[in-house]
Amino acid sequence: MDNSFLSSIFTRGKLYIQLLQSLTVIITAAFILTQTFITRVLFNLEESVKKQIFLGIFFGLISITGTYLGVNINDAIANVRDIGAITGGLFGGPLVGAIAGLMGGVHRASLGGFTANSCALATIINGVAAGFLYRLRRGKIFSPLAGFFFAAAAESCHMLLVLLITEPFNQALALVRQVSGPMILTNAVGVGLFLLVIQVSMRERELVSAITAETVLKITEKTLPVLSKGLTTETADIAAKIILKYTNLDAVGITDRNKILAFRGLGEDHHIANGSFRTSSTKRVLKSGEIAFLRNKSDIDCEEKSCPLGSGVVVPMKSADEEIFGALKLYRRHSDAMSPFDIEIAKGLATILTTQIELNQIEEEKKLRIVSQLKALQAYVNPHFLFNALNTISYIVRQDPERGRHLIQKLSYILRETIYRVSDLVDLKEEICLVKSYLEIEKERFGECLEYEFHIDDKLLDVKIPSFTLQPIVENSVKHGYSTDIRKIKIDISAYLKLNMLYFVVSDTGRGIPKDKLKDLLQGCDKNSIGIKNVFERLKNLYGLKAVFKVKSVPGKGTRVVIAIPIEGVKDWLLEQLSLTTKNLQEKR
Repeated sequence: MDNSFLSSIFTRGKLYIQLLQSLTVIITAAFILTQTFITRVLFNLEESVKKQIFLGIFFGLISITGTYLGVNINDAIANVRDIGAITGGLFGGPLVGAIAGLMGGVHRASLGGFTANSCALATIINGVAAGFLYRLRRGKIFSPLAGFFFAAAAESCHMLLVLLITEPFNQALALVRQVSGPMILTNAVGVGLFLLVIQVSMRERELVSAITAETVLKITEKTLPVLSKGLTTETADIAAKIILKYTNLDAVGITDRNKILAFRGLGEDHHIANGSFRTSSTKRVLKSGEIAFLRNKSDIDCEEKSCPLGSGVVVPMKSADEEIFGALKLYRRHSDAMSPFDIEIAKGLATILTTQIELNQIEEEKKLRIVSQLKALQAYVNPHFLFNALNTISYIVRQDPERGRHLIQKLSYILRETIYRVSDLVDLKEEICLVKSYLEIEKERFGECLEYEFHIDDKLLDVKIPSFTLQPIVENSVKHGYSTDIRKIKIDISAYLKLNMLYFVVSDTGRGIPKDKLKDLLQGCDKNSIGIKNVFERLKNLYGLKAVFKVKSVPGKGTRVVIAIPIEGVKDWLLEQLSLTTKNLQEKR
């Protein structure tokens, strides 16, 4: 056999081994890099130019490394440079592929050699082509096998480009015959393996996210009833115990802005509830609002030198307006022991705890608003009504003492209910009784000019409704309905059930309300008619979007108010809190 032929086979076999060794270095480095936090963030792709640029630089450095690991052959370099450019394009898109290809190509051109320009151009074209193929697949990440075949085709084009534009042709042809096989194979295998490493890394991240979500949901389920009472030393301690139980952490701490609220696990002998902060890391987080990753004891910086905590993460808890009100702290015994899972758990739990605490604050504010609206309605006794009622009663007492005594009892009942009614919810029959007492007094005033009718099913009389729902509406009908132009007004009050909703309709045949005046009433701009606005707001706070409140008024023809509330009512715990709060307010008065 010809010695030159044997030499050629030996040289090519040696080149295969050398490029495979370079490939091993590239893939090993890629695997190590994908385990670092920074690279994990980069691989969590978002459609942002900033991240695309960083990814391009990352893969560009891989491409440059592939050139440095190459083998010098006849004033050329056999290399695995295209792994970085092609993988970057297939994984990140045109911008990533273009940056990686440009970095690898320019670097290759700077090294010189008779194939410098053709190889540089090929690397740039391969990176851009891979990026556009990513676009054609609508952002779907290539499988390792698909990456292998594309890289093999792209590297074949690389060899073809070298033949087309490199001079002298005979030298280029001899080079391609020698390096085409090893370069096509190693670059194709390298792209496939690199995509496999990325795929494994991303699946690991997905698995961590899934486990994190499951753990956070379990903890959320257990802490929700606790933190619905607010963030206190007691509730924080229970929450810390729950977090410690459902994770394998060594210590858990929860703070507000000024002190430790709870601490469970290692170090609880000196990290004491209601005590001052013992670590400077916690103080820094509460001041800066940034997450602190604590790799060792030095990062934790505990005042107690014998503190057993070795690593941890501290996450600030912020309100919707970015105000810091506390921190969640997770710790492990050993240094550098906080895993990506622990960090994700910390972030997820801090978000959930913050949300639960804010929801509790919203509910507390909502309860106070409802109670405030109830007290406003209770305090609202129309001075004109009271003055007119007393004048009417004083006149009737002289004419008909018995009738006058009856009206005094009705007025006394109205005043007693508006001042001393404790419960926010009353039976419908109680509300109807209040309305009838009011209308009876007004009837004495207006005589035949005022008529009223009730259309209430007896089965509904024991249904609970918010107190002072109908009386302000009826009073509004009398006040805004009667005029000297319309000598007679009729008010109709009805209630009925429809599709699990309890409807109330108060209609009158009075003078009606102009649109601008009606708008003022609903917005509470008319200081003499705050009742209707408070009814509307209270129903909205109690029942949310389920409540219906509609007012239709036609000047000269009358007004119609429709109210609907869910028949199942509001939550028991809310009613209990409202009753207790109302009672406390009355006791303070």
